[in-house]
Amino acid sequence: MNKIIADRYEIIDLIGQGGMADVYLAKDTILNRTIAIKILRTSLAKDPVYITRFQREASAAAALSDKNIVEIYDVGEEGNQYYIVMEYVPGTTLKELILKRGALHMVEAVDIMKQVVSGVAKAHQLGIIHRDLKPQNILVTDTGTAKIADFGIASIQSLTHVTQTDVIMGSLHYLAPELARGEKATAQSDIYALGIVFYELLRGEVPFNGESPVNIALKHMQEDLPSLREFNPSILQSVENIIIKATAKNLNDRYHSAKEMLADLQTCLSRKNEEKLEFYHDINDEPTIVVGQNEIFDQEEEPEHLQREKSEDKKNKKKKSLLQRIKEKDLKVIIPLAAGIIAVLCLLMYFILFAGGNDNTVMPDLTGYTKEKAQKILSEYDSKISDTVYKELSDKYTKGKIIATNPKSGTTINKGDTVTLTVSKGKYIVVGNYIGMTYDEAKIKLKKHFNVEKEEAVSSQKAGTVIGQSLKSSYKQDPTEKDRTIVLTVSKGQYTVLDDYTGMTYDGAKAKLEALGFVVSRRDEVSDETAGTVINQNLAAGYRVDPSDKNRHITLTVSSGYSQTVPSVNGLSYSDAKSNLENLGFVVTLSPTQFPDDGSVDETMKGKVYKQSVSAGTKVDKKGTTITIYYYQE
Repeated sequence: MNKIIADRYEIIDLIGQGGMADVYLAKDTILNRTIAIKILRTSLAKDPVYITRFQREASAAAALSDKNIVEIYDVGEEGNQYYIVMEYVPGTTLKELILKRGALHMVEAVDIMKQVVSGVAKAHQLGIIHRDLKPQNILVTDTGTAKIADFGIASIQSLTHVTQTDVIMGSLHYLAPELARGEKATAQSDIYALGIVFYELLRGEVPFNGESPVNIALKHMQEDLPSLREFNPSILQSVENIIIKATAKNLNDRYHSAKEMLADLQTCLSRKNEEKLEFYHDINDEPTIVVGQNEIFDQEEEPEHLQREKSEDKKNKKKKSLLQRIKEKDLKVIIPLAAGIIAVLCLLMYFILFAGGNDNTVMPDLTGYTKEKAQKILSEYDSKISDTVYKELSDKYTKGKIIATNPKSGTTINKGDTVTLTVSKGKYIVVGNYIGMTYDEAKIKLKKHFNVEKEEAVSSQKAGTVIGQSLKSSYKQDPTEKDRTIVLTVSKGQYTVLDDYTGMTYDGAKAKLEALGFVVSRRDEVSDETAGTVINQNLAAGYRVDPSDKNRHITLTVSSGYSQTVPSVNGLSYSDAKSNLENLGFVVTLSPTQFPDDGSVDETMKGKVYKQSVSAGTKVDKKGTTITIYYYQE
């Protein structure tokens, strides 16, 4: 039977893992509905900081009720387990969608962003700042509904901050410049992240990458985003302008609210002829990067001579400061110093008076030795090894080497004691980073330890390049597991986007399409256009063709030109003659003539045509040719 929490929530399967909690698919047995339940990891359940952060996430999300935000149903604690019960959203993350499909179509990307920004606007309205907006935290259902999740580091203005405000929160690729400078997160920080997410949707990749976190942060502070329209000219300038404004370095230039950004998103597709938005500001050449307690950024090393000089200066200052304080009888120095001396003296007295007469000694450090070597060493202590030997995987020691003992090294061991060993059953297989390699290169590196499976996805990366891996870099794989599989997501190249070929000659359009791998069919049609001109195509401009689709066909409709033979209208009534000619596309002018009374013309010709300006049988190649008909008046 599956595990049940709070006598109500039946755990079915693990569906996600984060830095702080695990997410499970579960069933609410009372309401009989599928839910997701997030459980704080056991290793963190005794840490008040993480408990408070976990509870704060629940408070942040529970305060929100919006169709574009994952709904919270329940929050609770059972034993040492802290949990959040929330809406189950079948679908995928926006990040997974991008990895699978590459850059999204502009219309689809705008639709997703309107939903996401709407949800963020609702959160901001309630005083909640997300602080970690990224595609990984946005879920997309099978029906295309976007929902924001993971308010784990959200800032609620009415709550006391648990984490240090001077430590940079959120993910570096979506980090607002002001956060990199150590400033407080605001609604505009979320807006910056939204702009980066929008960019990634339209490009298929983030705008800034680098060799180090510092390098990425500096790019966010100093560099303009690479042009989207250079990547894809079909993207409207009005759409790119939203990203430019959302990611403006200067807060005065950036959207002041998510509501303001949403208003632009709702109208951007109808704004066809918008000029590119540009901001001009002086940028500090040496911005300050704030390093938090956990060293979020690796600091660059100074030259060795400067380090030595600084180190010597610090030592001299410390010596001087301590001596000066002692001379001044600073109790803050004297009391701890005296206490330390007394403690050392007491410890010495203990060993002298009590420890010397016992048959015990200090347990040696046996880590790295074999069991046989350890036995020889322990025999000198009149101790032996327990028959029970524990085996564990190790990062450090190869198979058969000791990784731990009980008693621990450095503790007291008595004569005749039995020592229990924990021995390595082998090192973990540590997964590397294979993204950017060719599939063949990555497979060669992996096939020794893994069964390698391949899935393809559209990407801006070169075809055959690894763009994703199911097991993350640094993942530790148990080598004793028999079923060791890794799935590599491989780029199959970019979509082929069709142009508008109407107005081109058939030969010119055919050459371009054949270069794209298309088989071109021709259909001729009478038209006013010059003969040989493409007047229609069955696949519209902007149509995207999957790079793996080799069965490519397109039909071009080509003008055969205009050709019409002038019929004879002599003897017809002028009205019938006019109607016949106009139906054939001719322009008709009438020229009446007074009927002669001299008897030279038969009476039956009254009201009838006796002459036409363009002779019958004449072929014309232009629609709208003018023909004058001459007739006798009645």
